[in-house]
Amino acid sequence: MSKSLFVIFAHSGDYDRLYQVATLAASATANGEDVRVILFFGALRRFVADDLDDTALPASYGDEGPALEARMKEARAHSVGDLIDTARRTGRLKLYACAAQVKFLGLTAADVEGIVDEVISLPVFLRETAGAQTKLFI
Repeated sequence: MSKSLFVIFAHSGDYDRLYQVATLAASATANGEDVRVILFFGALRRFVADDLDDTALPASYGDEGPALEARMKEARAHSVGDLIDTARRTGRLKLYACAAQVKFLGLTAADVEGIVDEVISLPVFLRETAGAQTKLFI
């Protein structure tokens, strides 16, 4: 058992937020924490579409977006997919799809199979993660 539980509610499909989810998951698992990520809306859509590494930043970055993308590429920032894979290899990361979101997005169990560890209702997820030391909504 790990020293603590780290929970992320991943809502956004924007690259900067997915990158944050991935870096937090990889860092927390490297520190020996168990991490549970539940995917909603845009985040779930990007995972299912296997579109984690499109580095285009949202329009809210304005003119700074392309420059930031270039600096990240120059710095050889790890990709979201690689960070998630690294965290999964520790055995401490579990990915979940919110059952309601699967329905809302018109997905099936087959669409998320192999992408998430489980499709779970939000009430069950909340019960199972009630004692988490860290809970983030991204």
